[in-house]
Amino acid sequence: MSQDRPSSLARRVTWAVTGTAAIFLMVISLLAYETFARMEDSLVDEVLSSQIAALRDDLGSGLAMPAVLPPRWSEGGRVQAWVQPADRPPPLEGMFAAGPGGREIVESGRTWHTWVETLPQGLLYVRYDATAHEERVRSFGWILAGWALLALICAWLLARRLARRVVAPIRAVSDRLSAWEGVTLADEAPLGDEALQLIGAFNRIQDRVDRAMAFERQFAANLGHELRTPLAALRSDCEMALLDAGPGTPLAARLSRMLVQVDAAASSLAGAAALNSADPARVRRVDLSQALEQAWFALEPMARARGLALDPRIPPGACRSLDLDALLIVLRNLLRNAIEHAAPATLRVDLDEDGALVLRDDGPGIDPDRLARVREWRAGRVDLAAADAPDAGHGLGLGIAQRVCELRGWRLSVDSVHGGPGSGTTFRLDLNSASSQQNS
Repeated sequence: MSQDRPSSLARRVTWAVTGTAAIFLMVISLLAYETFARMEDSLVDEVLSSQIAALRDDLGSGLAMPAVLPPRWSEGGRVQAWVQPADRPPPLEGMFAAGPGGREIVESGRTWHTWVETLPQGLLYVRYDATAHEERVRSFGWILAGWALLALICAWLLARRLARRVVAPIRAVSDRLSAWEGVTLADEAPLGDEALQLIGAFNRIQDRVDRAMAFERQFAANLGHELRTPLAALRSDCEMALLDAGPGTPLAARLSRMLVQVDAAASSLAGAAALNSADPARVRRVDLSQALEQAWFALEPMARARGLALDPRIPPGACRSLDLDALLIVLRNLLRNAIEHAAPATLRVDLDEDGALVLRDDGPGIDPDRLARVREWRAGRVDLAAADAPDAGHGLGLGIAQRVCELRGWRLSVDSVHGGPGSGTTFRLDLNSASSQQNS
């Protein structure tokens, strides 16, 4: 059983514009034809009225008039008149009305306008040949129809060109997407609708992106699974070696740093899994003070070396329902940013009246120009590194933190005062969203 192919978008646009133009031309042509026909009828009435008035004046002046008046000059001699007694039958049987008044007669392809009027001399019969007027109306109608047809053809040609211009961007996008996918539109739907072709191309690209994302998630999951086992073994070996090493020795210090780095690597793997997962099962009740302590644990040696002290003021029992790994990614990047750019300083972390996490340091702050660039995270700016080392590194870690916040529906903002006694930088992390609600 054959299926009808969908009409192309260009063809539908062409016929829609042409149909609209046809209706417009038809209405205009009918109005013009009707107006011209009424003008010709008015002209006939004026000619007939003027001739009747002239005959009435001649007869009223007492001139002796023959029974049959000669044709008058007006309108090429097409006006004829008769004066007969009232008791005699009218001339040209069937041409005139039985009593005073006018009528229109169409006979043998000719059109006549007649008039009967009572005068003291008898009855005045007037006949006017209006065939020329009717022919002019018909000729005007044919001319009007010809011009309308020509205009309709021009409208169709212009509509085709317009439709091609309108559909050209859709065709270009469809061709580019199909070429990227390795499929030609002619093989799929040679006479199909351009809109359907574009939708089909987007569907194929979406399927391809979905497959790529699924592969990426699977790869991240496999990578995490493969690395967790050796990391666990490495951590166990470090713990065993730390027991054998004497306390306070350089070897014990190195083993402790190794343990911190192993834990940081394991936490990074968990964070990568959090970025590639939207599983609602990952959302659970999290104590914010414990989460801050966990994020600070891996960065504490670096902070101690740089001179950054942490002042945690989150009250115990302040909990949220959220993804812990995602929160740890944001906190680690904010803490690392403070270590690299605010130290030596003190970083105070507490909750404001709205329940948002506030990280405020008393470091040198960020100058206004650089602060404006830092706020361009949403534009994907990662080129904020300056030539000098103290300013290098802004942007990438904060951009990652901002991206995680966007994915989880959180809001991250920054304010800073550069120089002076009240200098420092404040980050505000608002965790209030559909997936993060406060539990008392």
